[in-house]
Amino acid sequence: MRFILDERRFGLVSFPRPKGRTRIPLEPLQGALEATLGVRFEIKRERLFGPKILSFMYMGERVKLRLQDSGDAQIDLGAVDDDVREIILEHIRQSHDFEAL
Repeated sequence: MRFILDERRFGLVSFPRPKGRTRIPLEPLQGALEATLGVRFEIKRERLFGPKILSFMYMGERVKLRLQDSGDAQIDLGAVDDDVREIILEHIRQSHDFEAL
């Protein structure tokens, strides 16, 4: 899986969709994140009739994986604790499942 650290938005990690696809397949991304971070994803609705959001707990912090209209997926780590953000980013950078762009 490829990932991009957004230079303009603090703590935003984007996972772009593969070329020729309209959206990123969530199963491989979910499996790679679960294996890398040792977490389990939960699927919950945001509000009563809102979209289903994939999220996981890491060191007491809730991290949400959102699918964008463009077909890319994003994790916003700007709202989590500094230590948790740095640990997650370091795990993603050093994992063989992910490659930076």
